[in-house]
Amino acid sequence: MAVEPFRLDFAQATEFFRQKVNLPTQKWDDLRHGAHVRGFSVAGVTAADMLADFRAAMDKARSQGTSFQEFRRDFDAIVDRTGWTFNAVGSTEEQRRDWRARIIYNTNMRTSYMAGRYQQMTSPEVASYRPFWRYRHHDNAHPRPMHVAWDGTVLRRTDPWWKVHFPPNGWGCHCDVEAISERQLRAMGKTGPDPAPDDRSYTARDPRTGQPETRWPGIDRGWEYNVGEEWLSGVVPTELQKPLPPADTPPTDAPAPPPLPPPRPTQSPVLAKGLPDEDYARAFLAPFGASLDRGVLFRDASGGLITIDRSLFEARAPDGSVLGLKVNKRDRGPFMGQLAETILDPDEIWIDWVRVASGIVLRRAYIRSTVLPDGRTLFSRFEWTARGWTGITSFIGPGNYVGAMRTGALLFRRG
Repeated sequence: MAVEPFRLDFAQATEFFRQKVNLPTQKWDDLRHGAHVRGFSVAGVTAADMLADFRAAMDKARSQGTSFQEFRRDFDAIVDRTGWTFNAVGSTEEQRRDWRARIIYNTNMRTSYMAGRYQQMTSPEVASYRPFWRYRHHDNAHPRPMHVAWDGTVLRRTDPWWKVHFPPNGWGCHCDVEAISERQLRAMGKTGPDPAPDDRSYTARDPRTGQPETRWPGIDRGWEYNVGEEWLSGVVPTELQKPLPPADTPPTDAPAPPPLPPPRPTQSPVLAKGLPDEDYARAFLAPFGASLDRGVLFRDASGGLITIDRSLFEARAPDGSVLGLKVNKRDRGPFMGQLAETILDPDEIWIDWVRVASGIVLRRAYIRSTVLPDGRTLFSRFEWTARGWTGITSFIGPGNYVGAMRTGALLFRRG
């Protein structure tokens, strides 16, 4: 696989990379689409300090335009220092390290580069003069036939085809897009843009969760999105994008986020008080297709994976033994349906650090305000970490109470 030098100091590409939030993952598809735009991850790296080391090495490569060879030296130093074992292709340790380092380097360099290209080409001054985009395939060792077929295709920049086919369109894809003017279009012998390629999508299943997902011929799974468009107008508005400070960083006087999106009516009944804990737990699990005996993986609105199962509700002793269910703590049992809606269809998803008995872990917080059948507005926050969960429900009160629950870095915002 060829490795591009990327020596150009590309401010927009660096800006894209630096707004990312470090997200530990176990597998490459723990994150999808918008989650990759907001999250920096290295598949198999779950330790926050190791991920920060890889982040620093990639930031140097992106901002300073350092070569793959320089990144490879940083990669080797991290692996040697941490003893990280990783999945890779190759029959020798040298081949395996080289393959894995190239995947990390190329993926982050290409996505940040193309996000920056998209920002440049959609700026008003460029878009008005160069309203057409031309797909360009760049030769590599293993060209994809459909990428070759798309080479030279000229479409208006507003054509829906670009929402999916704006490169990169797969692992190792080096395709690019050129912005061209009306005059250049005529010089090619064209009287107008080409018809969009008839690459019809098809529905498949997420192999991890079973949830339906749309795929497109010629595009690797997980790459069927426009990285630039997701960055500028995707799940998090650009004015709310910022990296997550390291753990134990002293708090700063950050500006308050804008008001939550307007509350929405609940689609779930409010349960009666005094039911058995098991009934409340079932009411929460059922919308996900889970039960007390069967857990599921769920891909949330930001593209990340979480586990939904009975253990979310288990109260445990210090030795790990299960003491019982904590589902009705603080009388939140009747609102299990609303807590499930908070994960299924949130207003916002935040990520922040939280200190637990075993140390500091990352916490996802799902937030939603819901109108109940009696007209009251319920504020719900569901906090999830690998160590367990906390469900919070409260009727909307002072704004500072809700504001204090919206901390860290934003991964998703509805609308």
